[in-house]
Amino acid sequence: MSTENRPRVAVIDDETQTRRTFAVAYPQLDVVGSYSSVEEELSHSPAVDLVVLDLMLDTGASSDGLLQGTAAVHRLSQKGLVCLYTDERRPLVIARCFAAGAIGLVRKSDSLEDNAQGFLKAATGSPVVPRSMVGLAELLSRRDRLPELTERQVQVLNARARGESWRSLSRRLNISPKTAYDHLEAVTAKMVWYLHDVGLDYDASPADVERALGLAPGDLDDRRWS
Repeated sequence: MSTENRPRVAVIDDETQTRRTFAVAYPQLDVVGSYSSVEEELSHSPAVDLVVLDLMLDTGASSDGLLQGTAAVHRLSQKGLVCLYTDERRPLVIARCFAAGAIGLVRKSDSLEDNAQGFLKAATGSPVVPRSMVGLAELLSRRDRLPELTERQVQVLNARARGESWRSLSRRLNISPKTAYDHLEAVTAKMVWYLHDVGLDYDASPADVERALGLAPGDLDDRRWS
């Protein structure tokens, strides 16, 4: 493929080896920039057809607040097309990223040939889901209706997943125990059909729900509960 016909791509990945070898692995793409963070890519703002984004970036203890996960997808998709480049397999995590604006998903562990075709397709604006995650298709068909949790609902979910008592978390969040309980009930009510899709019952533990959504401290969409 000639240089003129290759899609222009920016790569965001915290692994140095991935950034250095991506252009070699995928000569079908014109890699115009490789960045270790979303903020670095946004500061350079290269003109590209597609941004290839590793979902779980190493933000580190001194890097709180760096964009990753659904927040990163949302921000980048305001500029153009975003394709996830990850081995993340949790369906609800992926579905939330598609709802935030991702156009495709390419798995790092799949073949170079399949991945190259996925990137090329995503660069044209066509949705991409790898064959290795066929079970994701039905969930993604409803991604536009995937409910969003409020900050308070996430705080209560995080607290209960850590085993904090109703009395303790209500004091810390300055709400009544009844209100705190209602927030957790709202999480389950909002997500009940989606949790069922990934094998969780209505009475699933807060820790299981938190993990399914990628909201645990240190996970993809950690909101720094406090």
